Parts: sequence; C-alpha cells; structure tokens
Amino acid sequence: MNITYYLDSETGLMKLKFKKNIIESLNLDTQKIFKDHIIPMMTMNPKFVLTGSLSLKLLGFEPMDVVGDFDFGLMDTFSEEEYGALKNFFNLIDSSQGYGYENSIHAYKFNPKAHMWQLYKQRNVHIDDEDTESYFKMDIFNDEILRKKDIISIYWDDFEIKLVHPSITYSYRMRYALDTRSSTTFKYWDRMDKFMKDAKPYYNKIRSIYKMIERISEHNVNVEGDKNKIAYLRNLIATREVNADNFFRQVFELTTPNTNWLDERSMEWASPNKAIQ
Repeated sequence: MNITYYLDSETGLMKLKFKKNIIESLNLDTQKIFKDHIIPMMTMNPKFVLTGSLSLKLLGFEPMDVVGDFDFGLMDTFSEEEYGALKNFFNLIDSSQGYGYENSIHAYKFNPKAHMWQLYKQRNVHIDDEDTESYFKMDIFNDEILRKKDIISIYWDDFEIKLVHPSITYSYRMRYALDTRSSTTFKYWDRMDKFMKDAKPYYNKIRSIYKMIERISEHNVNVEGDKNKIAYLRNLIATREVNADNFFRQVFELTTPNTNWLDERSMEWASPNKAIQ
C-alpha cells in the first residue's frame, strides 16, 4: 500500500498522504519529471487530474517502474489561455508541430474540441554522473470532464494530487483493447486479459482505500471545532512513541467508536510504525 494516514497535530484533522519514499521507487528521470513538472502543473491548475499508468502506480495497483507518457484528465473546460500559459511556462511543444527543434517554431492552432492535446519537451538531464537526452511527453484528455466523485485526493508533502478512480483508467484500457482500429489493441488486450484473470487484488485494494477515506471523513466531521477532542489528540500525539502499537486505534476510538477494527483490511496500513508521519 502506497498511502498512509496523516494526523495534523494542530487541528486534529486527518488526510491521506503518500508514503515518504514512494516517489523514490520510480527511476531517476521520472522522479525529476514528477517533482519539476507534474507537481507544479497540478498546483498551478486545479483542473488537472492525474490519470493513466502513473495514477495506477501511485495508488499501488501497478509496480512503481517505468512510466511512458504522463496523462491528465480535466475537471472543467480547459481554455486556450490556460493551454498557452502551460506551454510557455514549462517550455513545452505541441506535438502537432512535430518532434524536434526545427519544428518547434512552427505556429499551432488551438482546437478546443480536440480529443486530447499532446505536449512534449526535449530535455538534457544529468543522471548517475552522465548527461543524457530524454523526452517528457504528456497527454491532456479533453473528451470527458471528470466528476468529483471519480477523484481520489492524496497529498505528497503539502501538495494535493488528484487521481482518477482506477476504474476509469481500466475502462479506457478495455476500450482500446476492443478497438481493432488501434495500433495498440494487442498491447491493451494483453494487459486487460491478465488483469481480469486475477482481479481480486484490485477489489481488495480499492475497498481498503475507500474504507480509509470513509474513516477520515467521519473522523474530521467529529473532530473539527471540538477543543476537547483536539486537546486529547495533541496529547496522544505527544506520547505516540509510548503508544505506538495502538496509536491509531486510540485516535479512531475517540471519533469513530463504532468502527469494527477486525473487519477492516485498511487497519493493516494504519499501524503507526508504517503510517504515522
């Protein structure tokens, strides 16, 4: 599991955060892209939702290995002004202009009804004492505005990262797998065939994530504005080293007394030794 509970010692409120070392599981080039481009892009424009393979990897549904293109969905209409600002700030090139510097100076015409916009950036990076050239490619999908209920928010440090519900990504993969007009049909068919033959881990993980979200929501509703509960939680946090084995049990017993601990798989990841930041 790549996510943990985070308890704010000042307010007593909780949220989900990625584990500190999760990004370091990606290769060095992807780590740099994530920190230098993905996080700033999502911070600058709250309409962006991370989709595709990286969203699945961050949520723990796929191994944290190589990432190809970086995919984004949208929560609202993306304007030409926003598109231009994104391109100019990050020095990106519209793929309709072609790949390579000689094509980067060509004019482009923004199409607000495009299925998706593709952008890229040629980069010189220094990794393991070597200089190498790499391409950062991103797709912004424009054919479906994502609903709030289809978004999972997880924090990386103090930055909120909105991720699409995994079922959305898998549904698109299945669409590609069944569309014989696409050159990627076999690739996605192979992936979805393997997925469907062993889908139980998916259901267990998504159930656990939503149990955690439900528990946090109930906790925050019960704690917010209650000075006595906040004072109790501050004292509990101050002594958490002593109470490490049952820290979160005590936290949630204060605000969710009816929780059936033995019936919830997410308790496995609520262990303070694994989860507390």
